[in-house]
Amino acid sequence: MDISVVIPLFNKAAFIERAIHSVLNQTVSVKEIIVVDDGSSDGGAELVKSLTSSKVVLHSQSNQGVSCARNVGVSLCTSQYIAFLDADDYWYDCFVEEIMSLQREYPSAKLFFTGYEFGFEDTKELARNSFILRNKGLLGDYFQACCHEDLPITASSLCLDKEALLSVGGFPESLSLGEDQVVWGAMACFWPIAYSARTCVVYDLSASNTTVKQPELIVPSPHIYAFDKLLEQGFVPHEMKRSLSYLKHLTVMSCVKSNLMQGHKIQAFKLLYKHPMLWWDKYRMFAYLLLLLPKSINVLILKSTITRKFRRDKY
Repeated sequence: MDISVVIPLFNKAAFIERAIHSVLNQTVSVKEIIVVDDGSSDGGAELVKSLTSSKVVLHSQSNQGVSCARNVGVSLCTSQYIAFLDADDYWYDCFVEEIMSLQREYPSAKLFFTGYEFGFEDTKELARNSFILRNKGLLGDYFQACCHEDLPITASSLCLDKEALLSVGGFPESLSLGEDQVVWGAMACFWPIAYSARTCVVYDLSASNTTVKQPELIVPSPHIYAFDKLLEQGFVPHEMKRSLSYLKHLTVMSCVKSNLMQGHKIQAFKLLYKHPMLWWDKYRMFAYLLLLLPKSINVLILKSTITRKFRRDKY
């Protein structure tokens, strides 16, 4: 099983060497590392060029976004299996070994992922998802596993079959947020997904927070409309339809939460009152009550009661 690695790079010079070395230091070697520099201006590409490993290939292009960078990287890969690593994340040395073990044990699967942990400045915290019940297994309902808890898959914690990825259209370049979730969701509709609960990846939030200003989430992430297309086209298995619909509801409610915490009560009300993807549940009812409170109180309440980490693309 040969594995190629794609690393999209955009102004992450402070972290790119760490990411690449974490791949080179695996207990099982990868075939190649494709770094796609997407118009960086901080010298990151020069750092990649200075590396002596023959496995590292640098491709430079004008800035076109993370989905384009990943798609270009995929087109350059020569292996059947492709793993992705964000430039500010890193792998423990067991990642590739664990992925290969999953492929041998679950050959019908087209996507494989491992456990991961969040990296902060002074500590690490294990990502938690109660749908990952065993040390290894097949994920029964990807969409259900995305509800309420930490997402089961990040772009740095998986490996997938190249042909399967291309068959679902690759990464949607028209989306600025949630594009990776569209890919994982589409693949989950067609093929089994295998997982290992072993922690092999660090999703470094401390690195992300130092380089990215988080945008205001005034409208829901556009990836939910791509999920809608999966439903309309009849691709979603019957047993996953309800969980996907509820996941869309929760995504809209995350937007409501963001608007309430920023004091955008009118926008929050408009979403709560008429967004077609919302369900009536305790979250929606609670949000209506929060409309009556000042922003400062909403911030305190929502920070203390909502534990799931809302993670944006760190690119």
